[in-house]
Amino acid sequence: MFNRKKNHAIDTLIDETMNIRGSMNFSGGIRLDGRLQGNLTLTDGAYGSLIMGPKSKISGDIKTDTAIIAGEVKGNIEVQEFLELHSTAIVNGDIIYGDIEIHAGATVNGNITKNKPEKIIKKDKQAKERNNDK
Repeated sequence: MFNRKKNHAIDTLIDETMNIRGSMNFSGGIRLDGRLQGNLTLTDGAYGSLIMGPKSKISGDIKTDTAIIAGEVKGNIEVQEFLELHSTAIVNGDIIYGDIEIHAGATVNGNITKNKPEKIIKKDKQAKERNNDK
């Protein structure tokens, strides 16, 4: 809709038969079709995207760069860049986002707040510095 969708390469797949207890750090692309009971946090200095299938559930907080959510989240979501909530998405928690697209039918029980621009600029500067160090 807003032409902000990037190529979401999947590095990690958690299928719908999996039930994980415990928090996870990640980098790259992750697709979750199962359940996670714990926080899902992007590794410091890494870029990451999350795709949640319609049967997926996370009971914990999410921190990532981009996310496409079609499942259920019981926790807060912080997305630095782009967040897309599909019509089957259910979020019970607060959302902080850079840009957002909410499909008709999505449910959010919590506050929705736009990211502060200085937070995004700081992350962009850190990424440029890392690239210059290579």
